[in-house]
Amino acid sequence: MITEHTDCDLWQAFKLGDERALERLYKRHFKALGSYGLRVTPNPSLVEDAIQDVFVDLWRRKEHLGNVENVRFYLFRALRNQLRRNFRNDVFEEAQDIDDFLDYLTTLSSEQQSIDHESRLNQTEAIQKALSQLSNRQREAVYLRFYQGLSLDEAAELMGVPKQVVKNLLSKSYAILRFSLKAVLSLLVCFLFP
Repeated sequence: MITEHTDCDLWQAFKLGDERALERLYKRHFKALGSYGLRVTPNPSLVEDAIQDVFVDLWRRKEHLGNVENVRFYLFRALRNQLRRNFRNDVFEEAQDIDDFLDYLTTLSSEQQSIDHESRLNQTEAIQKALSQLSNRQREAVYLRFYQGLSLDEAAELMGVPKQVVKNLLSKSYAILRFSLKAVLSLLVCFLFP
């Protein structure tokens, strides 16, 4: 019986045939996978189908799977590959899909919007504007690294580029964001400490 175990513990149990372990991995990562999938394609039913396909495929191949250090990264990569197979092309090359994905980075959930004050909304608009100045690949790198918590190596592998490219994208992103948000921070300091 599994109580609260790490992803790696659940992975090992699932590989040994524990359906509940796979179900817990599914429940634990479904929201993040759905969020990531919706940035790839705006069609929720296609994303849900792809997530289902990933987990069905995992169950079928459980005896042949190796150990993984980061289950979330493995699932993200599996979902991205599944969506590629389903579309038969690289969706990150389509400008509309990547724009939808990047717009998501700068929006707040409706719950957060109802809780936050007007000053928070103004800050959010400034951040959205700053993020909109980044290139598509820069925004993708920022999303994977900071919104999903992937390492540089994982982000590079998922994006299909060398680690140094991700470092360069993030470095340029920081410079752009620092410059764009400098005025916002100055106004905020003036407002908080008149």
